[in-house]
Parts: sequence; structure tokens; C-alpha cells
Amino acid sequence: MATVTMTLNRGDQPSEEQLEEIREAAGNPINFTDDAPELTDAELAEFRPANPKYYRPVKELISLRLDSILVEAFKSTGKGYQTRMNEALWKGAREMGIVTKK
Repeated sequence: MATVTMTLNRGDQPSEEQLEEIREAAGNPINFTDDAPELTDAELAEFRPANPKYYRPVKELISLRLDSILVEAFKSTGKGYQTRMNEALWKGAREMGIVTKK
């Protein structure tokens, strides 16, 4: 199996020939080396967006029943209360060991 190397300058669009080479190479197994070792799940979990300004996590709309006192307490903190509720859920989930990201 041949190694495919290609250099594109920032902003350049690949030609159709280059795109075809990329498509063909995508089917080849990855050759991990010391320069590009295979990452563990723990290492991958540490990845963060290069520019968080453009990162938007996927949100899911759900129906959830909460104690009215809790909802009113968050609402009383003003605009953005749903974001603060989300952060509180993240904090609790991390403390419980349910999630490790974010």
C-alpha cells in the first residue's frame, strides 16, 4: 500500500483528481506511527474546539417535570436561567460520575 501525501495551501480548493485520491485513500487503513499515534478514549475526551467561540453543543428539546420551587428559583435569577440550569445539571452529573466531559 502506497503512502499518499498531498499539500494544499490554506484557502485552495482541491482539484477533482485530488478529491478522487483523497476518496481512495480514505478506504486504506490508518498507519499509526510515533508522529501520529492512535489516541486512547481518555485522550480523545480531552479534545476541545480550536476556537470555542464557534463551538455550539448539540441541544435536545425534552419535556421534564421539575419542582416548581426549583424552577422559580432559577427563573428569579433572570435571563439565561435555562443555561444556568444546564450548568447545574452538568455539575451534578460530573460529581455523580455520570459524565466526565465539559
